[in-house]
Amino acid sequence: MTNYRARFQMMGTFIDLVVYHPNGEQLIKEAYLQLECYAQRFTVNQPDSELMRVNQHAGIAPVVVQPDLFQLINVAKQSSEETKNPFNIAIGPLVKTWRIGFKDAKVPSQDEITAKLPLIDPKNIILNHDDHSVFLSKTNMEIDLGAIAKGYFADQVKQLWINAGVECGFISLGGNVVTIGHSPKNANRAWNVGIQNPLGNRGNVVRVVPLQGMSMVTSGINERFFHANGQRYHHLLDAQTGMPIITDIASLTIISQQSVDGEIWSTAGFLPSIDAAISYLDQQTGIEAVAISKQGDVHITQGLRDNGSSISCS
Repeated sequence: MTNYRARFQMMGTFIDLVVYHPNGEQLIKEAYLQLECYAQRFTVNQPDSELMRVNQHAGIAPVVVQPDLFQLINVAKQSSEETKNPFNIAIGPLVKTWRIGFKDAKVPSQDEITAKLPLIDPKNIILNHDDHSVFLSKTNMEIDLGAIAKGYFADQVKQLWINAGVECGFISLGGNVVTIGHSPKNANRAWNVGIQNPLGNRGNVVRVVPLQGMSMVTSGINERFFHANGQRYHHLLDAQTGMPIITDIASLTIISQQSVDGEIWSTAGFLPSIDAAISYLDQQTGIEAVAISKQGDVHITQGLRDNGSSISCS
């Protein structure tokens, strides 16, 4: 079976696409253009993006957006209003205050953090389902889709390919992996995807997960961080305190049907303790998780099996 593959940089990460299809070259081009369009429209890093128009009108007026952006904001808002977990798309003002992942990252003063906390309540995102308008009711509020967008993008590329008749494919957006069908090259007929060791060097894999038509998303405190005042500060922020989440989890991997769900739960599952996280995730339908502690211990949800080198469904 003929396969086509491509690797390119976009959205600050490497994107890998593999498709088995006679028209694979064209399908990769279409996926590239679709991702490029999403990256321009859904970003907070370009002042003229569709999402930034919403943010720029915070406290002023509702902004009508395209149905796909509205749909994503709606899904993310619903998950953000669950106060038990740290997922929050209204966290933009806090993210911009810390600047973690950028050269000018700094520890904000307590006064700066206190000033931002009233601006990150997702209940102040007002959605009108009739005209697809979004209104941020407080001035200086900002939606940040960074914790969910790549999952949505990956799901859309998958759907694009399935509609074109693709039965086998692999999509990786900076480690956010989505698979279609099986891998024709592997004996186990699965796409074997590694979980990075959050305590080791890049490329050091702690477990392998065989995927067939499923998605896998990993978040970790090792992904974006900086050092200051003799401490390490990671990018997963607590909306209650304004500080990085205090947890014994080093990384959290979610296996799900939809990548957008993996994105949500790979952040939402970052609770203070790994036991609480696994218990919480066990209650979620269609969600399986692999959590690695700061001590290197591997914990899994009830629907998974761990043989010490690979993780599979029970």
